[in-house]
Amino acid sequence: MTTLSLPTDRLTHEPMRMEELGIDPAIVRDLALKTMFYQGRFTRAQLADALKVSVAIVDDVLHALSRDGLATVLASDQPKSAHTYALTQQGSQRAEEALARNSYVGPVPVPYSEYVKQVAAQSTTRVELVREDLERALGALVLNAATMRRVGWAAASHKPLLVYGASGNGKTTLARSIGSVFHGTISVPYAVEVVGQIVRIFDESKHTAVGGVEADGPPELLRARGDRRWVEVERPVVWAGGELTRHSLELVYDADTRIYEAPLQLKANGGVLIIDDLGRQQIPAVQLLNRWIVALESRTDHLTLHTGQMVEVPFDVLLIFSTNLPPTDLADEAFLRRIRYKVEIENPSRDEYREIFERECAARGIAYSRDVVDHLLRTWYGGRRELRGCHPRDLLEAVVDASHFDGGGSIDLTRAAIDEACSAYFL
Repeated sequence: MTTLSLPTDRLTHEPMRMEELGIDPAIVRDLALKTMFYQGRFTRAQLADALKVSVAIVDDVLHALSRDGLATVLASDQPKSAHTYALTQQGSQRAEEALARNSYVGPVPVPYSEYVKQVAAQSTTRVELVREDLERALGALVLNAATMRRVGWAAASHKPLLVYGASGNGKTTLARSIGSVFHGTISVPYAVEVVGQIVRIFDESKHTAVGGVEADGPPELLRARGDRRWVEVERPVVWAGGELTRHSLELVYDADTRIYEAPLQLKANGGVLIIDDLGRQQIPAVQLLNRWIVALESRTDHLTLHTGQMVEVPFDVLLIFSTNLPPTDLADEAFLRRIRYKVEIENPSRDEYREIFERECAARGIAYSRDVVDHLLRTWYGGRRELRGCHPRDLLEAVVDASHFDGGGSIDLTRAAIDEACSAYFL
């Protein structure tokens, strides 16, 4: 895999002046007021760390707040670097007014226009995948060569992919494995400001941060530090299953806090978005596809603020759908053609089943027995049931559980043990 170089110069230097932040100074002052209101006294460096801005900008903010009688220095006889600041009574009142407008407290948001530029600079299309990447990522799965090749085409194309087939053959594992191929890091903001509204983007449950925050240093060193309003994360792999609703795809506005939470597709920008169990969601599959019918073609989505204003946002994800339902039951041809690739994950052949079983045995330190597996195939399958890729794992786990319950030491794979496991597993 090759990741092309990113034009991220604007992130490599920490802004030293208020105008370099790109947002209304009133938003920064309000954030300082709210932060001090909730957490009490602050040094300059502590407030700079909370807001993820330079001490130079915090000095400007504290000077303005002190001038207006909203903040005061508690110990002015110490060096300036050790000065501790707190809100005055008037400052606390102003903070409460700011909290009434919105209760966001955290890093200073970045301008929405800068977010759009950064998404384009680190697009998924800048990640080049080759056969070796996919083969390495999917190495844990037993797939025939034709299936592996079709999956590779789809991932390398960065176009939407539908993985379908019977339950238990590894569709979800395959989708997640494709996601793991998108190595490298991107930068996401803690929050963005769009037409006066604050939208939270960084989500610890969806983004894995890498590296650490540099400690504050002498002013002459600050220019070497990046813009801390951005977080370096691994390319995200965002997963959604049956719990997905229509609200998950829209800006979520909290009327109490007056803050927006970004939808799944926005948090997945620059990475992979997996919609598992398509057709099992609370939103019908046709409505879900209809919601993204434009985004799938244009790579842009449209979100609506509670004020009624519509915002065009990047839709820069590798979108993977997974389902065990027939694709034609989910949507008509007009919708399905927008999902460019459809790959069926078929039931394993008998030889593939044996290979899966042998791998599962090796993973558990159990000696593999071809005789026992052939007995299993004759006795418990035949024309009675179809082979599934998950069966070897599940049956071996039952064998292990039974051995532990009986207080056994080493685990032997015998006909009797596999028959007992099958009796408890199959209907």
